[in-house]
Amino acid sequence: MKKITFILLILIFTNSILGQITKTKIVGSKEEIYETPYDSLRNFLGADAFQYKGQDLYLIEKSENSRKFGYDNFVLDYQYNGYDKKSNTYKCCDSYNSKYDELKGKYFSVKAIHKVPVYFGRFYLELEEKETKDKIYYKYDGLNENEFPFLVVGFYEKLKRKLVGNEFVFKDRFLTNIETGERITINIKEKWKCTDLTIEEKNYTLVAILQNSSGVKTSCGYDIVTGSNFGFKAKEAEKFKIQFGAVNFEAIMKREVIIGMTKEMCKLSWGEPNDINQTISSGRNSEQWVYSDNYLYFVGNKLTTIQ
Repeated sequence: MKKITFILLILIFTNSILGQITKTKIVGSKEEIYETPYDSLRNFLGADAFQYKGQDLYLIEKSENSRKFGYDNFVLDYQYNGYDKKSNTYKCCDSYNSKYDELKGKYFSVKAIHKVPVYFGRFYLELEEKETKDKIYYKYDGLNENEFPFLVVGFYEKLKRKLVGNEFVFKDRFLTNIETGERITINIKEKWKCTDLTIEEKNYTLVAILQNSSGVKTSCGYDIVTGSNFGFKAKEAEKFKIQFGAVNFEAIMKREVIIGMTKEMCKLSWGEPNDINQTISSGRNSEQWVYSDNYLYFVGNKLTTIQ
């Protein structure tokens, strides 16, 4: 009888323990933040937003037609959950956005980056306005470069050092004399020296200022200067001229292709193809390069047909 009673007591005690709901605090895994230093090679970093920490940003002015809408995505509290957008908008309001005239041309320091867990590529940049020391936040979309309104000072300075003082030659194209507004027909053998990298005051885009030996000044997008689809550094052009021969290089500068050109020459002349179709038969490798209105055919590394 005592044995049965003892077993019953054990069962009752065990059930009372099992029936109790317990709580245990478990620390969640820390968010992995990549503190890769900013390399100054890109202005827009996409999903690599943490690299903006410590950088200075310049808020680019807008074209006249866009100024009435002010600047979007500047807020006082990035954790704000209220419905009154105006009360959380910094320097409110132009069309519910921050006032254009009070923010244009301002410099900001990036103090921290806050990730928004719900949306991929969405962050808040914690900013300090350089003059007023105002602490604000900018809603950053790492998937949309067109909405990024800043010029990173480090990017600008590195690009300016890379361009200014160098000479360039351009492929066959038209440019505009920035002092007269007249159109310039480019001589493919003429050298243009980059004298400045600046924001032009019409569309407020970043452009390179170039000048020829006659003192004529023109401008073009910095990506045009640095991209081989539009031209080359003068020293690079001399290297290609020796490597490919004068005839082939002149054709490249005129945006032409010639039977017998290599794939590299064709890319330098026409740029990357939209698509490449490969055919392998009897040990022979041939390719069709598809452009918007032309086809190039290669056997091995040589251009054999233009269609």
